[in-house]
Amino acid sequence: MSSFNHPRETYADSAATAAGPDRMDETVSAALLGETMIERAKTVVVVARRVDEDEAARILLDAASKAHIPVRLAADQVMCALQADDDHAGITQETLAHALGSVRPVERPQEDDPLPTGPPAGRAA
Repeated sequence: MSSFNHPRETYADSAATAAGPDRMDETVSAALLGETMIERAKTVVVVARRVDEDEAARILLDAASKAHIPVRLAADQVMCALQADDDHAGITQETLAHALGSVRPVERPQEDDPLPTGPPAGRAA
């Protein structure tokens, strides 16, 4: 399991509990969607770069860190860039490098994000 998957489960649980029972299903669905996008992007990195899952996770985490955004948003941007590229030759190292390089900060209110981007309040990182 990659280094950022296990803590994210804890954050998702904390966010769902803090949101209350009415928003719990919505929060859990958003968390699962985010995890799915991360796994898809990691799989693309594994195949295109011929690296293991941990290295793919590090590559995505580096792209997210450079843009100061959560990994799930970076994964979404990478997948969108690859889809927009529409290269009939498939995903190559060059198209992946372009997609990773296209990860950018996103301007939006924090309250729209169902998952916290840092450790839950009261916990050390």
